[in-house]
Amino acid sequence: NHHTTMALPVHASYYQRLELERDATPQDVSKAFRKLALKHHPEKHENSEEAQLAFKHIAEAYEVLSDARLRALYDQYGESGLKDGVPDGQGGLVGGSYRFSGDAQRIFETFFGSASPFADIFGELKDPTSSTGDASAPEFYGQLTSLAKPVVPKQPRAVSRVLNVSLAQLYRGDSVTVPHTRKRLNADGVTTRTETTELNIQIEPGFASGTKVVFPKMGDEGPAVTPADVVYTLKESAGAAQTPMHFRRAGNDLVYTARISLTDALCGCLIALETLDGRTLSIGVTEVVGPTTVKKVVGEGMPVPHHKDQKGDLLIEFDIGFPEKLTPKQRAAIKAVKM
Repeated sequence: NHHTTMALPVHASYYQRLELERDATPQDVSKAFRKLALKHHPEKHENSEEAQLAFKHIAEAYEVLSDARLRALYDQYGESGLKDGVPDGQGGLVGGSYRFSGDAQRIFETFFGSASPFADIFGELKDPTSSTGDASAPEFYGQLTSLAKPVVPKQPRAVSRVLNVSLAQLYRGDSVTVPHTRKRLNADGVTTRTETTELNIQIEPGFASGTKVVFPKMGDEGPAVTPADVVYTLKESAGAAQTPMHFRRAGNDLVYTARISLTDALCGCLIALETLDGRTLSIGVTEVVGPTTVKKVVGEGMPVPHHKDQKGDLLIEFDIGFPEKLTPKQRAAIKAVKM
């Protein structure tokens, strides 16, 4: 049967290609790939070029987002950083090693395995109790791909660590050096020694709490062992450094709580606040302010990662201080206004 298909925009992000939000779980990624790979598979669209392109884009997005290390690099540096690298501040590059194989069919077959709901198109997959014991490799794998089934290199689980950072560091960006101790192989290839070095963690302006910074293969070395990746997760912490307590983050926006008097709320005032990068903003408030009033200052929020010229907005909320008591004269003056 012929099905209509829509080509995906070439420059769509990997999340957009899989119709996902950036906080998608690994299960969400797999579920989205399953749905879209079946929808756009060329065999269902008479091998149209449009379907083949969409299928390839979906497969590439899944290949990156289903790999924790590639996804962390992509989240941190964007597609250009993942593929072309970004300066590490020490004359080298971070990232820059990823290239899509172009073999979307291999990714499809590896994903669906013996439980492939596409068996009506490709035939039955190999029995998992067969001599190879491999349920993910159909007997006709080579005919479909002209490739041998890829061998996945063994690597220990990533070493996970947490770096506490302030909101101000996430706003301005920062470079943090941390000590790093690991085992290194000696020249004999068998024995190891303990070595202490430093890792430089680059915090780009606008990074979110939860962003992962990956140091590939910086775990312990050993005979016939691929060193694990070391992954630092940024965690926003009020005690990490000096951040004014009246700021908080809401996505790419900053929320500032201004404490004003009841007189200022009714008659207007000028709010002077110090930004997270040390500037002073003077914001005039001319409208009557209530407990739910929010004043927006466009372009004074958090920087948007990978978009140097973009910022969110500053949202000013108000904490109105009511007087504990009034003198008879004040009470009479307020009554005379007849609001």
